[in-house]
Amino acid sequence: MFTIKGEPKEAAIAREKILKEFEDLEFQEEGHIYTLNGKTLRSASTIGHDFIVRPFDAEAMSIQCAQRRGGEPADYRLEWDRNAFRAATAGTKTHAFGESLAYLRAGHPEKIVDLVRPQYSEELDYLAPISPKEEAVVKFLDDLPKSYHLVINEAKAYSGKNPDPSRNLKEQLCGTFDMLYYYDGEGNKDKAGFVIFDYKTNRDLHNSYNRENYVCLKAPFNDRIEEDLSLYTIQLSLYGLMLEDIGINIIGRRLIWLKDDGTYMKVPVDDVSEELRRVL
Repeated sequence: MFTIKGEPKEAAIAREKILKEFEDLEFQEEGHIYTLNGKTLRSASTIGHDFIVRPFDAEAMSIQCAQRRGGEPADYRLEWDRNAFRAATAGTKTHAFGESLAYLRAGHPEKIVDLVRPQYSEELDYLAPISPKEEAVVKFLDDLPKSYHLVINEAKAYSGKNPDPSRNLKEQLCGTFDMLYYYDGEGNKDKAGFVIFDYKTNRDLHNSYNRENYVCLKAPFNDRIEEDLSLYTIQLSLYGLMLEDIGINIIGRRLIWLKDDGTYMKVPVDDVSEELRRVL
C-alpha cells in the first residue's frame, strides 16, 4: 500500500479497497494467464472478440494473398506474426513508461518499472522519453488538469463482487486496467467520481473498410462497427463494471490514443456495462 502526498481521501480509500478486494487474483506473465483460487479466468481484453461476426482467418487469408501476389502462404503468416509481435512489444514498453512516469510525478520513483528504469536519472529526477509515443505520454500527463488525482496504475480486478447476485456476470472475468484517476469535481462533489484511462498505441482505432460497408458486431452491439474502438469500448466497460461492483463510482472511460507523431487524442467511450451484464 502506498499514499500520494496531498491526495484527496477518496483516492486513498479507493486504492486501498482495490488492492484489498482483488489481492487474490494472480497473474502469470508467461502466457498472460490469470488465476483465482486455482481457476483460470478469461481477460476482459479478449471478450470483445466474442462479438465479431467473422473472425480473421490467417490461414485462409494467407492463401488468398499468395494466390494474388505470389509467394508462400506461410511467409505471409510469419510476416503478420512478426508485425504483431513488434507492435505488442512496443506497446508494452510504452505502457511501462506511462505507468512509471505517473508514479514518478506522484513521488514514487521506486515504482518505476524495470523495463524503463535505464531511462531514469535519479540525479535529474527525470524519466526520459525515447520514442514519439512516450513523448505523447508526457504531453498527456502534462495536460491532465490538477482536478484529476492518480489512484492507481496497472491494477488487477475481476467480476463477481456485486452484493446483488443478479448483477454479477455468469462467467467470471478479469483484467488489468491502465489507470484510475479521481476527479474531484472542482469543488462540486456532485460531479466528483472516478475515471478510467487506457493507453492505446494502435496505428488506428477505426476500420475504414468496415465503416464503408457497415460491418458490425454481433448483438447486442450490432449497431457498432467492427473495429478496435468498439472492442475497447467493451473492454473499458468491463473494467468499470468490476470496480463499480465494489462500490467505486465510475463517471468516465477514456482511451488515450498515443500517435506516431508524438501527439495523443483523448477518446471518450460509451458505458455498455448494462448490455454486458445482460449477455455475459
